[in-house]
Formats: sequence, C-alpha cells, structure tokens
Amino acid sequence: MKQLQRKLLRDLLHLKGQMLAVAAVVACGISVFVSMSSVKYSLEASRERYYSRYRFADVFLQVKSAPEFYRETVSRIHGVASVTTRITTDVTLDVPGLDEPATGRLVSIPEYRGAPVLNDLFLKKGRYIEPGKPEEVIASKPFLEANNLVPGDHISAVINGHKKELLIVGMGLSPEYIYEVQPGAFFPDKRRFGVFWMSRKALESALDMTGGFNDLSLTLAYGASEKDVIMQLDNLFRRYGSLGAYGRSEQLSDRFIVDEIKQVGIQITFLPLVFLAVAVFLLNIVLRRIVATQRDQIAVLKAMGYSNEDVGLHYLGYAMIPTAVGAIVGTALGAWLGRGLMNIYADFYNFAELVYYFRIEDVALSVILSFIAALFGALGAVRSAVMLPPAEAMRPDSPVIYKPGLFDREPLRHIMPVPVRIIVRNLERHQWKSALSVLMISLAVAILIAGRYTYDAVDRMVQVEFSRKHREDVTVIFNDPMPPSIAYNFASMDGVLEREFYREEPVRMSFLHRSRRQSIKGLESAVGLQRLVDKSNRQVNLPQNGILLTTTLADILGVRPGDRLQIDFLQGKQLHRELLVGGTIDEILGLSAYMNIAELNRLAGDGGALNAAYLRIDRLKGAQLNTTFKKMPGVAGIMMLKALKESFDELIARSMTTSTIILTTFACVLAFAVVYNGARISLSERARELSSLRVLGMTKGEISFILLGEQALLTLAAIPVGFLIGIALSALLARALSSELYRLPFVFSAYNFLFAFIVIVIVSFVSALAVKKRLTSLDLVEVLKTRE
Repeated sequence: MKQLQRKLLRDLLHLKGQMLAVAAVVACGISVFVSMSSVKYSLEASRERYYSRYRFADVFLQVKSAPEFYRETVSRIHGVASVTTRITTDVTLDVPGLDEPATGRLVSIPEYRGAPVLNDLFLKKGRYIEPGKPEEVIASKPFLEANNLVPGDHISAVINGHKKELLIVGMGLSPEYIYEVQPGAFFPDKRRFGVFWMSRKALESALDMTGGFNDLSLTLAYGASEKDVIMQLDNLFRRYGSLGAYGRSEQLSDRFIVDEIKQVGIQITFLPLVFLAVAVFLLNIVLRRIVATQRDQIAVLKAMGYSNEDVGLHYLGYAMIPTAVGAIVGTALGAWLGRGLMNIYADFYNFAELVYYFRIEDVALSVILSFIAALFGALGAVRSAVMLPPAEAMRPDSPVIYKPGLFDREPLRHIMPVPVRIIVRNLERHQWKSALSVLMISLAVAILIAGRYTYDAVDRMVQVEFSRKHREDVTVIFNDPMPPSIAYNFASMDGVLEREFYREEPVRMSFLHRSRRQSIKGLESAVGLQRLVDKSNRQVNLPQNGILLTTTLADILGVRPGDRLQIDFLQGKQLHRELLVGGTIDEILGLSAYMNIAELNRLAGDGGALNAAYLRIDRLKGAQLNTTFKKMPGVAGIMMLKALKESFDELIARSMTTSTIILTTFACVLAFAVVYNGARISLSERARELSSLRVLGMTKGEISFILLGEQALLTLAAIPVGFLIGIALSALLARALSSELYRLPFVFSAYNFLFAFIVIVIVSFVSALAVKKRLTSLDLVEVLKTRE
C-alpha cells in the first residue's frame, strides 16, 4: 500500500464519526432515489404489461340501451381496431357475515372463453363460468379476501327487483378495476363493494336486454385520432341515452394510478436533492477543516516530490470514500425500501402481477449524481490544497484581525457572562459559516414538516368529507331516475329520521372553444344532510341564480362567476340551455357542479326526477333497516358513511405510518449529521482555545457550555427557519400533487410543528452527548503543543 493511501485510511479512521455522518446522508439520498425510481418504473411497467396482456380499452361508452347490431357499425369507424359490447349493472348484495348491505357491479362475459375480448379477466383462483349455469359468477379478488369468501360460496343479489342466489366459482381481476371503487365514491371499500363477472345470457335475461348492450369499449388503431372517434360515437349513440364517450385518461381507475405514478416522480426529484445538497455542505466544511489543519503535511508532501495531482487526488479521496460507502449502503437500503413500498401499493391497487423491478440504471444514475455532488463539495478544499505553495504551507496561518463586535460594547460586556460572550463573539465573527449551519439544520426540520404535511392534509380531508360535508348515515343510489313521489316510500320507513334527495343530470358544458362532459347535481339545500364545504372547511351556499362550479372545473372551462355556460343535456329531451356561473367552490375531491334541484328540473324540461337519497337513521333500528335495504328493488348501490370512513382509515393508516417513519428517520439522520459535524469541526478548530481556557481555570462544564451552547443556538435559530422552509415545501407539494381527482388542502396542525421541534431537539441532544464525551477527554498537554 502506498504511503498516501495509508495516510488517507489513517485519517479516515481518525475522522470516522464525521465521515460516517457524510456517508449516512449520501445513503439516505441514494436510498430515496433508488427506491422511488424503482417503484415508479415498476408501477409503470406492471400497468403497461397488465393493460397489454389483458387488452385494456382506449375508449369507453355507457348508454341506456342500444341494439347489438351497432357493434358492427362501430367497428367500421375509421381508427377503431376492436370493439367489445357488454351489459353492466349495479345491484344490492347480501353478503354472508356482513350486517350492512353491499354493492356489486355485474359485468357480462361470454359463456365460452374463446376469442380474446377487451378488458379481459385474469383468473386468480377457481374456474371460469360454465355454459347454461346463469347463477355462476367470478368475483373480484379484493372483495372476496375482505369478506373471507372463496370459490364455492354463495351470495344473494337483488337484480331487476328479483332476489337471486349467485354461486362464486372463481376469483378474478381486470385492468379496468386496478383501483376498485364504488360509483359515486373516491375511497375503496373492499368489504362493501365488489365486481362480479357473469354470463352475458344470464344478464340479458335478468335485465330484459336480449339483443342489446349498455356498455361499449374499443381500442384504437395506431395513429388514430381519439377525439374524432369519440365525436362519431357521441353522434351515433345520442339517441340511446349516451352519457358521452371518453378516453382512457378519464377512466377512473387509470386516472388514480397515473396520478400515483406522478406523485412518485415528484418525490424522486424532491427528497434526494435535499440530501445531496447537505452532503455537499458537509464535505465542503469537513475537507476545508482537514486542509487547514494539515497545512504542514501538505508542505512536506510537496517537498518530498509529490505532484499537485497526487496531493489533489489524495484529498479528493476524503470525499469519494465516504460517498462510495454511502452509495453501497444506500443502494441496498433503496432495494429493501422499494420492495416494501410495492407491498403497500399492492394493498391499494389490484394488479394481476405487481412486479418489482430493481434497475441497475437507477443505481448508476444515483451513484453518478452522488459522486458529482461529492466532487462539487470537495472542489474548493482540494483546489486550496493543490494551490498551496510548500513555503507558505510550512508557516502557520496568519492571525485573524479581530475587532470588537456588537456585544463587546458597553454595557453589554458587563451584563453577559464570559462563556456567553465567547459564544456570541464566535458566531458574530463567522457569520457565513453560522448561516450555512442554520440552513442545513433547517432543511432537516423542513423535511419533518413536509413529511407530516400529507398526514395533516388527509386528516383535514377526512374531517371535511366525513364530518362537515356528509352528515348522512346512508346513501341509497337508484338504478334509474325515480319520480319525486319516491320520497313517500322513505318517509314511511321506520327508523329513518331525516331524508334528502338529489338529482344528477349528465350534460356537456361548453364555453368558447372549451367543453367538458360533466354531471350537474341538483340539491334541495346546501345546509342539509349534504353540505357544500370547501377545502378550508368553510361552508358555501348555493347561488340564488345559476350554477356553482368547483374551482378546478371552472379553470378547465376557463370561466369565472358572471360568465354564461352553454349546457347540452345528454339524456331525456336533450335540451340546449344557457346557464349563468353563479360562483365557485374550492372542494377537495373531484369535479362538481351544483344548483338548486327545482331549477335543474325546470332546465331539464320534465316533472322532476331523483337519482339518490341521503338518509339519517336511528342507530337502534339500523339492523332492521339494513335488512330492508338488502331487499329493496330498483337500487344500484348503498353506501354507509361510517363503514366508508372505517375502510378509508384502515387503508390509509399503513401507508401514512410507513411514510412518516421513513421521513422521520431520514430527517433524524440529516439533523444528526449536520449538528454532529458542526460540533466536531468546531471542537477541532477550537480545541487549542478551549484547552487554554481549561488551563486558565475554566471547568469542563464551562468549556462544554461554550462549545455546545453555540450548537444549541444554531439549532434553535434553525427551527423557525425550518418551519418556514417546510411550509414552502409543503405548498409546492400541495400544488404538484393536486389533480382533477383531488386537491390537497394547505393545512398544518400544531402537532406537526411540535413533532418536528421535539425530534430536532432530541437529535441535537444525542449529538451533543457524543461531542461532550470527546471534549471532556481532551489531552490538554497534547493539544497545547505547538507545531513549529
């Protein structure tokens, strides 16, 4: 081993605490980059593989009922590659072991599994349905697992007013339901909503739709225009009650998974940059300190014949070796984290095969970025070592010229104790170094704030959606629009304390060159069982005239209050109307349009219709009402607010807990690395000064107070700065992560800031203990020896 290599290893062992701190920061940055990059690629690859293998459609269309011969007509449209027609309907289920009624979506499949169809079925367990057995169904995997059902079990369903016993023969999945959620809901409830695939002939018979269909899917030929195909489909099926064709980008399941992938991509950019920036800072101050304390060694090396390149590479090794160690540890940690995160995603999304891909490209890119950061951090110190002439290096540093500072003036100098004046004077004389230390510690605080921001945002989301906005216990969704007289049926139910109805009318909204397929929700009141509440938890009233749009929908259409929208009704008389935009509401979930139900009935030109009922029920009579709901005809679905909240809490708890633990751990590593390195470097620089003070009569406690008090002041100064940076980062995250499906409310709890404060204080205390142990064990004689 060469002499310079031995010197390098010896020095690294001597500085092992500081170098391990640098390696830990690099490892955190690499692990985040590797894990999130591999997760993003794995989700994309699994999605594309699933879509391709099971032929996920490009365009979708729902109608009331259309003749089957239109399938051939659609197949002849220019740009259409393949077409599949189906029958789908939502029904009420009576699930064994479940007190509340559940909702099932019945989807028709061919009796014989021959030619490939779009949105094909992946059979996870059991078998395919047999011809001539209309009672056989294949149920979705999450529903069966949540209810502890297996192939061979029976389940009851109310189909078109008739109760039927269904035999589950298989467990399946479809690319159409990667995110399996009940229509009208945003959060999955695996116990109370499931998809069932059933014989086409059986559904035709049960729904009196022989020779017809109500659901169409198609794929596009290469280079085909989706917009042109959708336009022709809308013209072709307008007379059959079409709700308007839409592309894959508007399909609910695909939109959720695409948004999730986008969020992962944002995290790839955000967190690693913070850690690499801190690594640059740490390496810079550590190497500058090494060069400053080894001036005489540099002179000797150059005098012995070592070239500038040899000296430069030698000191570059102080940066590259801990970076290499961090890269190895970070890669292994990233692979482990990535696999764990994929297991969590498997709970949210239903892939036929969710494969984890660990890519060497991600590792290579992260390592290259880390070494570039290390080189950037070491460059200044290495340049100063290379440019230092031997004769100058042999001389000690020129004494710094000091002048009295602000706190050295009368009468402050007599008020402050000597140790405090020493601390303040040192901070005042090294303002840039102190400012950088504050900035680095504040980044750790900011990561804690931003990491828990999503927790606060989701908590506000739950508070608004499940407490303030929705005050009903049960939502009953009708299969078809019902006349207003249906209200008397619910009024006569024993146990129904309060009822409220709404109408939902599909329309196409247009303003100038922009248009959007959307439903208008007609409400009886904005202060009833469903209230209109924005993401800041403020209640909003329905406008006296016109329509109320969510802010995001208004931005998409390019309208403001006072503008006039062109409205084309897609069902019924298909009337064209002009409607005033009466206001906007910044809601958390989805895109919505609200107006008074009486005004909506007038615009639709009919006697009024109801699509669903909100009910507040007597909890003591809940079991009796559940039995009634299970047998109720004409119902497409029933949602229990309490059950939906419990399901959401159960689903979200694991992911939130995991992400909080990861971010907290990484922020602790970051804070410890900065605080510990700052204290260790300060100890190295001031060891002679502190030892002199010991000789002059100061106690170990007093010199510990001087050194650690300085670090405590830097940490306390960093906390409010970190709060501000964390708030700014959270604002960026809220903006970047928000989409049409949901908008994260910008809200923080006091616990968030308290949590960050406590974590940083604990980490600083632990690092202070480590430095104090080294400080109290200083060899005064050795430290005070001169080097001349």
